[in-house]
Amino acid sequence: MGDSKHIVFLASGRGSNFQSFVDHQRLGVLKDITIDGLVCNHIGAPVIQKAKAANIAVFEIEGVAGKKFESGEKRDLARLAFDDACISISKTLNTDYIILAGFDQILTKSFIDNFPYKVLNIHPAYDLKLFGGKNMVGAKVHETVLAQKSKYSGCSVHLVTPALDQGPVIMKKRVEILSEDNPSSLESRILGQEHLAYPEALQLLVDGRVIISDSGRRCFVDRYSDDWDIEWSRRQQLYIDYVKKS
Repeated sequence: MGDSKHIVFLASGRGSNFQSFVDHQRLGVLKDITIDGLVCNHIGAPVIQKAKAANIAVFEIEGVAGKKFESGEKRDLARLAFDDACISISKTLNTDYIILAGFDQILTKSFIDNFPYKVLNIHPAYDLKLFGGKNMVGAKVHETVLAQKSKYSGCSVHLVTPALDQGPVIMKKRVEILSEDNPSSLESRILGQEHLAYPEALQLLVDGRVIISDSGRRCFVDRYSDDWDIEWSRRQQLYIDYVKKS
């Protein structure tokens, strides 16, 4: 075990992925992390109450998602101002990793450059090349996967780079598509896998088991040496059992 890493979340909505991290930490599954803050770009979003219930500092900063602007220039300035505020908060809290949990804004290059390979995101698709990128958000992802008659989908945890949804992938979870699936049912099953994959990816980072390639486009992940995967599965079973009882 090493020094505790400081984590800040950026979230926008209901906060189910955020809550999975809180529960993983509370149950002792996630180790050597401290959740220092939550930044929310929608005033009064449900995730805020989840953070307050867990005694985590909340920063409500109105963002740009869903808002109309007089010009693209004003929208870009508002995005930059939001990101500058997040950068200031994160640096004040000595943040090691920033986790996007249902965050509905695209980060500026300025933000990403301030935290190179320190921002983590999860996307609700297995194939990021086919089902990632601009406009591939929420139900749109699942609708497109089903429309293309894919045999499977899933989720991918990746580090954030300026190339949208194309940063180095730390891990994926695969979900088979059933004949009776619709976007809602597929989303629900994938979300359950997100709640397992996302904390695991963070623990791999914290434990120093993710190495970025020289090109910066890929990463190499060591899940197996010293029986890391066995120990993680043992601990995460505590969370799985907790969810079943809830």
